[in-house]
Amino acid sequence: MPGPRHQAILDSTLLGITALLMLGGFIALGFLQNLSKENRALLIMISSLGIIGCLAGFIFIGAFRKWLRRRTWQRAMAAWKESSEAEITSKLDITGHLSEDGLRKLAIQVYSRVGYRIPNAEDQGGYLQLLNPDGKIELFACKQRTDSIKLHHIYSLQLEMKRTKAVRGFFWAPAGFTNEATDWVVHKPIVLADQNEIRRLVDCAQTKGSRFLEY
Repeated sequence: MPGPRHQAILDSTLLGITALLMLGGFIALGFLQNLSKENRALLIMISSLGIIGCLAGFIFIGAFRKWLRRRTWQRAMAAWKESSEAEITSKLDITGHLSEDGLRKLAIQVYSRVGYRIPNAEDQGGYLQLLNPDGKIELFACKQRTDSIKLHHIYSLQLEMKRTKAVRGFFWAPAGFTNEATDWVVHKPIVLADQNEIRRLVDCAQTKGSRFLEY
């Protein structure tokens, strides 16, 4: 699933064009003395219009990205809920060989691709903060173990959710969870994702997500 950071590439391109146009305008004003007044005025006008066009492009891209984020998030979450309730089995096999750090990086790709913003994506360890298109916080945690995850790990996630006022939490653990843990989260806004659930989330990111949003 890894791919280029399309947002950064597009933003950097527009910023570079804007800088070149501004530089052209300054050169026309102060250094091209041999140009006639008409040509100098034309060059300044072209630079000014180009800068205005780039600024309009930034505004348009921001609005489009916001619309795309919400639309993608709604579609992907609806598809994931449907596949989860139907207990659809995915043929993907990508989590068993990943380290805990690899699992975290996979989650960053998945959640960003379906519309979440992740302000602490570059941090090492700790809970990931997922900002959904409604502006509300959701939290992510993961453990890569050979045995089932026990309740105290899930309880720690809930405490952090209360502290950050998160509306939902995701806990990824390919090996699964103890019965005590799965019973405890019933009617709580916490998703316990074992290997099958993780596969469903990855499937939805691939089919319903957008590479334009991917980190």
